Amino acid sequence: MIASGEVTVSSRALGEALGYSSAQVRKDLAWVVHVGGTSEGGQAGVGYDCASLLAAIRSVIGTDRPWSTLLIGAGNIGRALLGYGGFASQGFRIFAVLDGDERVVGKKIGAFVVQPMSVLRKCVRTNRVTIAVLAVPRTAAQEVASQLCAAGVRGILNFAPVRLAVTEGVSVTNVDVSVALEQLAMNISRGDHPPLAKIGAA
Repeated sequence: MIASGEVTVSSRALGEALGYSSAQVRKDLAWVVHVGGTSEGGQAGVGYDCASLLAAIRSVIGTDRPWSTLLIGAGNIGRALLGYGGFASQGFRIFAVLDGDERVVGKKIGAFVVQPMSVLRKCVRTNRVTIAVLAVPRTAAQEVASQLCAAGVRGILNFAPVRLAVTEGVSVTNVDVSVALEQLAMNISRGDHPPLAKIGAA
């Protein structure tokens, strides 16, 4: 909305765009504005100031400051992630790319030269890395996750199709494409059939 030149936005417009009631939007944004540390709440007949609201949301999410990020895995998924240009704009700066495969170590991918796993601890310490993106095969994921925890990484975005055991205080978010596809298939399938409550009704 800001990019399109809008200065203010109403809870009704936000609700319609997101599929929620305006009352729910107002309730949620009252909490966001409070926690985000801004006094710019919505005004009746005017709405929310877009810039102030964005700042409050980013403060709550944590994207109002830069996050040092490390990419582990220079395979297909890793290369695709490096090609995505949205990380930096959201505050996630990738400092290095590491891989355990000697065949890819030393090769250049975009602006990065793939480094060996042996530099993991030094890389985390030198660049104060907080988040690691894990794009390695299932068989290597747990071992790498353990190394990341030992190195002091506090968050892992995991693309490997396996649940990771991590030390206390380390957050893991799993990205499983197959699960997302199953969800999509279910949504489509449910659209092909009448609601359960109507099945068998006279």
